[in-house]
Amino acid sequence: MYCKNCGNYLPDDAVMCDICGEMAHRDGDPGVRGMRQGRRGDATAQPLPDEKRDGVPEYGDYEMSPLPAESGRNVRRRNAAGDGLSRPEARSGVPVHGSVMTHYVTSDRRKVKGMQNRRFNWMLLLVILAALLVLAAAGYFIYMKTTDEGQRITGRKQVLMATEEDILLAANNDPTVRTEQEAMLDRFLTVPAQTYWLVGQDYTEMGDMTEAVKAFRIADILDPENYDGLYLLATVYELSNLDDLAEAVYKNLIETVSPSRSEAYTALIALLIRRERDPEAADLMLAAYENTGRETFRIQRDSFIPEKPEVNAEQVAGRYELEQYIALTSPQGYDIYYTLDDGKTLPEEGTMLETGSVRITEGTFKLRAVCVIEDLHSDEFSATYTVFYPAPAAPKANLAPGTYSKLRTVKLRAGAKSSNYRSKTDEQKAKEDDLTFYYTYDGSQPDPEISPIFDGETPIPLPTGRVTLRALVVNGYGKRSSTMEIGYKFLVSPYLKDVYSREDTFRDFALSITLLADFTSKFGQPAAAEDIQYMFYEGQAQELSYGWGKAVFILAGNDWLLASVDMNRNISNPPRGVGVGSAEAEITAAFKDFGMPLNQDGSRNLYYADPDIGVILNNGDGTRTMQYSTTTLSSQMMYLQYVLDANGVCTRVIHYYRP
Repeated sequence: MYCKNCGNYLPDDAVMCDICGEMAHRDGDPGVRGMRQGRRGDATAQPLPDEKRDGVPEYGDYEMSPLPAESGRNVRRRNAAGDGLSRPEARSGVPVHGSVMTHYVTSDRRKVKGMQNRRFNWMLLLVILAALLVLAAAGYFIYMKTTDEGQRITGRKQVLMATEEDILLAANNDPTVRTEQEAMLDRFLTVPAQTYWLVGQDYTEMGDMTEAVKAFRIADILDPENYDGLYLLATVYELSNLDDLAEAVYKNLIETVSPSRSEAYTALIALLIRRERDPEAADLMLAAYENTGRETFRIQRDSFIPEKPEVNAEQVAGRYELEQYIALTSPQGYDIYYTLDDGKTLPEEGTMLETGSVRITEGTFKLRAVCVIEDLHSDEFSATYTVFYPAPAAPKANLAPGTYSKLRTVKLRAGAKSSNYRSKTDEQKAKEDDLTFYYTYDGSQPDPEISPIFDGETPIPLPTGRVTLRALVVNGYGKRSSTMEIGYKFLVSPYLKDVYSREDTFRDFALSITLLADFTSKFGQPAAAEDIQYMFYEGQAQELSYGWGKAVFILAGNDWLLASVDMNRNISNPPRGVGVGSAEAEITAAFKDFGMPLNQDGSRNLYYADPDIGVILNNGDGTRTMQYSTTTLSSQMMYLQYVLDANGVCTRVIHYYRP
């Protein structure tokens, strides 16, 4: 049979289990314990073993004393009920064999426990140890994942394991390494980004700047807009003498992360001053004041840079009638650089002030200036000045407009004075009284560059016919007046000829009409012919050479048309009978001539009526060219030129039109 308690195999006659001390139970047999407790089995109650005791005592129920003397051999104890079973009232004992180790049995009414030497259960121990290990691992995992200290431990391990290549890979945005980058980020993200900031701070406090930088760089990759963390990174860079890296981080904080916070400005300003980059520090102070609104930055900058230039109170800005000399001074005696060009950068492109003042001439100018000491410069002084010179009034003539039967002369005089003339200085009066008169009466507008000058004394003779006198005056400031215009009519013969017109042609040819075949039929085949570029004409052109000169034809459609003739002798009757060999007076007499005096450049206006023109041009080599022009029916300009030698005799006639 088997022990009901531990499953140990027992002999059929065993009373108790020698392993666990449990009383043996047989089917249908309540056993000794059951018998002692008054239980009955289905089988006949078994008596105690009837064996020879020979002095072996039997313990009592309560005091473990021997049985009474009357309990002899083969005498069975009965209880009061007389049921034939040996069951004491409260407790029972078993025989103690002298030759057998007997287990002591203690019992009460509820449970019987055996006290014995048991075998060790290693399997149970292993199960318990495994459970403890699982619990410990789970606890460690929870500790490392949920507690601040645990995450810091993991973060420190990641920082120590990270190489420069790992950090660069995590920060790389190259799509070709996207997979490797994501894997590296997943590795770093085993703990939150904030943990790396804390780990970096721990390393900083321990003085391990190398690992602190690594921790901060990893944190920056995972949390790129953490102002406080990045500020710590820049600080560590500075402590490690990596000023360039620190500057880059400060600028990132200022320009990108939070332009309104002041810490990075303060640190970067100190760094720039330490590196003797004062101009940049001054610019940063201004930017810090503008972006943060902190008055301390403005005060710091004001005490750091020179004071800006100053001017007299009466020369701050404004409008002035005369040129001005603006006096600039430096309150601290520094050099001053100025410019009147608003597009230039000060002080690099400015001019150093040496005379103490800046001359402002006519016009509107913006004066800008700074004080400079070494590589620092002040804020800009800026003022706008407008200087204008008074323009004179239009001149007046001493001959009233009208119709006259005799030729007359005319003089010019100054117009009315300005209303505040009396209050002006002698210098201003002298400038206003210094007048130069320019005039024309050929119909053109007077031009101070070329028109004749009235000397103030010699009268101007006027020609016959209708005459328009125009005049203007320029004062000592160079300001010109408006133009005076007066019309006259002189009914005096001989009257002037008509102006040159398109009807004035040569007898044997006409520009833009005569064909090449007709021209060669009249004047013969040329000595030579070559293709040329004729002025701005985009089509084909050819030049024919003759003993008397040249002729140019252009291809218009399918026809070659005459465009130019240059002759050194008369090959046909010229317009109005004047050509090669004619004198200047003969030519001017054939056409309209107002008799204008020479211009300032030696030329002379014959007459002017837009678009017709007549003028004698000075060639500068002693020769002159008399030129007349008009328009063709196709609105092209046609010219007739007489080239005069030093004696005023025509040596060439050029007749051409501009396509």
